[in-house]
Amino acid sequence: MFEIDPDKPDIPALARILSGMGMLCLIGSAVGIMLAFSRYSWVNEDYALAAAVGAFLLALVFAGQAKILELLAVVSARVKSRFAIDHLAKTMSAPAPAAMPVKSPVITQPVKERVIHVPDDQAREQGFKVR
Repeated sequence: MFEIDPDKPDIPALARILSGMGMLCLIGSAVGIMLAFSRYSWVNEDYALAAAVGAFLLALVFAGQAKILELLAVVSARVKSRFAIDHLAKTMSAPAPAAMPVKSPVITQPVKERVIHVPDDQAREQGFKVR
């Protein structure tokens, strides 16, 4: 149900619990359906079928809540990063008061230039000048 994506934050524990409960309810729904059609004398078919449908609906609710919690974690991380970027942009563009020294942001890694190699004949066909 959940994909492993390195760009997304960790899945909250509550979402994993709800997902597990949803899977357990799906298994219970399958067992209820099998009991409903088993023709055992000790099984009431109506109650077993109603329990299977109820377990399936409960599984849908649990899975939906788990997915919502996962997406809320992603949205929360994006909002936090957006506010951090906005705050950094405001502090960089706003003039500092005369009494306050201007601090430059700390850059921990040098900026890497991306070089794309295009063959010379292809560059000429597309209208670029070859150095």
